[in-house]
Amino acid sequence: MKKLLTILLFSGKLLAQNGTEIYLLDLSDSGGNLTLSNPKNITNRLGYDNQPFFHPTKPLIYYAAMQDGQSDIWSYNYKTGVGVRITNTIDSEYSPTVTPDKKYLSCIVQRKSNGDQDLVKYNIDNPIETQIIFESQKTGKIGYQAWLNPKELITFVLGEPQTLHYQSLSTKKDAIVASNIGRSLHLIPKQKVFSFVQKIDEKWLIRTFNPSKNTIIDIAESNPASEHYNAWTSNGIILESKTTEIFSFDAIAKQWKPVVLPENLPKKKISRMAVKGSKIAIVLDE
Repeated sequence: MKKLLTILLFSGKLLAQNGTEIYLLDLSDSGGNLTLSNPKNITNRLGYDNQPFFHPTKPLIYYAAMQDGQSDIWSYNYKTGVGVRITNTIDSEYSPTVTPDKKYLSCIVQRKSNGDQDLVKYNIDNPIETQIIFESQKTGKIGYQAWLNPKELITFVLGEPQTLHYQSLSTKKDAIVASNIGRSLHLIPKQKVFSFVQKIDEKWLIRTFNPSKNTIIDIAESNPASEHYNAWTSNGIILESKTTEIFSFDAIAKQWKPVVLPENLPKKKISRMAVKGSKIAIVLDE
């Protein structure tokens, strides 16, 4: 199996990491019982392909792909089966996210010159047009992001400990919401509330943050054996990956139950996930 030196935004350090693939599957929900089917490897190459994100209205999945020690953003059209390279710079781009106005891709840019991790947005129609949203020299190194609207977002800022920030581009507000957080930041579908994962004492908790009320509420306890990667279905069911399995949280029974995976899906470790309607993208080790 091919191994690459991959930049881990979570730690800010270079570590040897196995290559990963992105699979696209169909997702069905029968009364809260989730089943995945028809897996298709949409990257299918040796190396790092990770951090999938669905365009909200177009049949596109954006993701980060590493070649020659550098990561760029690619898109995959799941209607035509065509992949397109979006960025091709001397720096490395990670964590592609369509902004709420659907005009830009925001992503983390790790600078080759000094290792800074800035939050930058690329015009989707003309990726040469870029704007820096946050410079890490001013805000700290940013690892991940999730948007509420074009002017409000939350970010994962590296440090000891890692911290969750709520930021307003209009008011320039930058407030620390929580510390000792994990890598999964999400806007919960059909709500104006975010989810994140936080370690408190010896437990990892999946929690919500409501910016308008400035409140934090617990949803569930994250499995201690997992890497705390989450995703939300359009029906508001939270998913979590654990080794080679995916679980969904039953909000009524207050317990995790396994998602049915197809037999022809490779039995490899599952990490990140992204959902759009009846489609799910999952990241598997090669």
